[in-house]
Amino acid sequence: MLLYRTLLTRKGKDLQPVVLWIAHRTCLLLFAIIVGCSPSTSAIQLTPASRAELDAILTTLRVRYDLTGSLKITQMTVTIEEGEQREELQESLWYKKSEKGGELLHIQAMGGLHEPRGVAIANQDENQFILALLNERRTYRGPLSDGALREIFGIDLRVSDVLSAIFANPFLDGRTDDFTSVEISGTKFTITRPGVKEGDVETIVLFVRDGEPRVTEWRINDENETLQHRAAFSNYRAVSGILRPHRVEIERPLEQTRVAVNIAKVELNVEIKDSKFDAARFLTEDFKIIPLSELAE
Repeated sequence: MLLYRTLLTRKGKDLQPVVLWIAHRTCLLLFAIIVGCSPSTSAIQLTPASRAELDAILTTLRVRYDLTGSLKITQMTVTIEEGEQREELQESLWYKKSEKGGELLHIQAMGGLHEPRGVAIANQDENQFILALLNERRTYRGPLSDGALREIFGIDLRVSDVLSAIFANPFLDGRTDDFTSVEISGTKFTITRPGVKEGDVETIVLFVRDGEPRVTEWRINDENETLQHRAAFSNYRAVSGILRPHRVEIERPLEQTRVAVNIAKVELNVEIKDSKFDAARFLTEDFKIIPLSELAE
């Protein structure tokens, strides 16, 4: 689901890449469907009619993902606010389901003159993630895993969460049977379920209009009801017959971080060559190759 920022102007030992994950859940958009373990809970029992209505919504959301073989975004503006600091970036994104069944992602951040400054590639087939800083001629390389994300970026984030953000579907991780409450008010559905972290509670709000569900908000609160993360999806438009949000807002209050993503142009199911996701050109002797784990130091 997911855009990042790196402090590309710093040199040498002072270089501390700062990566913000937008879906986080749509930030540095890594891909791999890894289902996390949710804590045990007492799920509610819905009436047959309510369960059927909810299942139809979940099926529609899933079909949108299944029908998206590739995704190309060439005009995307990312605004990042950290405390009193504010920065705006232009980024491009390419996503593709591979013939081997994996998922591939390439994100490119541009500088002030729209020249490429940073590239991130996630390749599930090869279990590889690279972050290349082009001006510094450095490439950070490591496996694509949930543990690596937590270690590097200090955020309790699974790669499946990022996938969910890109497709505006928090249910892609398969947790659809552990709902603790489902409130239905007209076309509005408010669903709660336990979070992946013990004690967390997730709240998902969606609306159904003209038979099409739209996830509008996804909140995560801790056991003290403190908001940890909020993602909001809006400006839904049909692209090649598939409804997609064109604006995503991420808020992490404890980190004083807000990220807004505005998408001007998106294409679905277009041809994207596998070479777009080949990291070999960033792993040559022209680049200093550094293990991803060093980013956490």
